[in-house]
This record gives sequence, C-alpha cells and structure tokens, in this order.
Amino acid sequence: MAQGAATWLDFWQDENEFDDSMSVNYAYFLARVEKYIPLSKKLKVLDIGSGPGNLETAWHNRVAEIHGLDVSKRYNEIARQKHAGHPNVYFHDLSPDDYLNFSPVLNQKFDVIIVMSVVQYYRNAAEVEQLLKAIKAVAAPGAKAMICDLMVGGSVLKDIGSIIGRSLRQGQLLTMIRLLIRLRLSAYYTVRKNNGFLVIPKQEWLAMCQRLGLNARFVEEPLTMQQERQNLFIEF
Repeated sequence: MAQGAATWLDFWQDENEFDDSMSVNYAYFLARVEKYIPLSKKLKVLDIGSGPGNLETAWHNRVAEIHGLDVSKRYNEIARQKHAGHPNVYFHDLSPDDYLNFSPVLNQKFDVIIVMSVVQYYRNAAEVEQLLKAIKAVAAPGAKAMICDLMVGGSVLKDIGSIIGRSLRQGQLLTMIRLLIRLRLSAYYTVRKNNGFLVIPKQEWLAMCQRLGLNARFVEEPLTMQQERQNLFIEF
C-alpha cells in the first residue's frame, strides 16, 4: 500500500486506496460531462492521467479512438489488460522524470482532451502552464478540453465536507467514509502532509489561458463529487 512513498509520483506507482474507489467519482463526472462535450463515433480522445482506464471503459465504444497517458506503469498495465479486446484504446507511459513530455502522442491531434483529478499533484504553476501548452499542441481545430477537480482555494476540511455531502446524496456515504478512514491510516496521509496539494486560484488559471491564447472558462456546476473544486473548459 505505497508505504514507502515519499512523493506523489511514488504514491501512484504502488497499489493504493484509490484503486477500487475512483469509479464512484467517475460515475458522477460521466453523468454530467456530456452537457459540455457531446460524444460521437468520429471523435479522437486523449485522457491525461488515465489511471486504471475508467474513462476508456465508459467511452471506448462511443468514440473513434481513445488514448490514455499516465506516469504509473502499474496503472497502464492494469488498463492494457482491461482493454486488451478494444483495438481503438491505447495507453502510453509517461516518464516520472519528465511527465509533461507528451512525445508518445505529439504526432496526433485530438478532438476531446480530459484531465481528471491530476493537477493537484503537480509541483507548481509553471508545470500547469506547461500542461496547457502541451494540450494546445495536440488539440485539433474545434477540440474541447476539460480539466477537472481543480483546487482553487478553500481548505482540506471543506473539500472533505463537500465529498461527504455528495456521497450521501449519491447513496455512497458508507463507501466514502470507509475510503477516508483508509486514507487517514495510509501512506496517502503522510505524502499529503509532506507534499501538500497544488492550489491555483481561478484568476491565475484564466490569466495563464489568456497568455497562451486559449478560450477558457470555468463551468458553473460541479462535475465531480468535490463541490469545492472547479472544472476548466477550453474550446479550440
């Protein structure tokens, strides 16, 4: 259970408490995201931080292609096995030492780009701006990108409170409480205490997008169970 993890990069390389719990938050997201990004069989999708392949499970038969990028070789192996029978699904390894180098897909263009619950584990705002540049480089004309679950302010306690409230409304309260207890007793708590989360205010996000010539806005409604977090929508 990632007991030796010292950084977030270490944490995601090992078995951890999120392996069996990501699907709850993903189901909430999937029920809402198509309001902004309608799907079709013509679309080519890039999933940045694809984890064990939850987005691919939901969308593989609804789009033309879907490519996952992840720094965790363990997650990529799980995802490849899960989707071995889906020839339009691909998973690419990112280097832990250069995880914003998207060279595995730089010769391709994507109609939809999803970044789910990734940015809070980056080290600084400069890396986020690099992410935005990388997204711009692989976006097809007319593409849409959604960068989700962004921490823009508030406190960890408010974050926990919002997810408990939404879990209650979704009938997943006991599942979420069990997860929070496991996290408190696991390496996750130590890594969070030592490394923290990256918090970037909304105005700083919008300023970065403006510098890069990106048409971006924050969506009004929550797209994940963490109501305190925000979701940035970019249209190319």
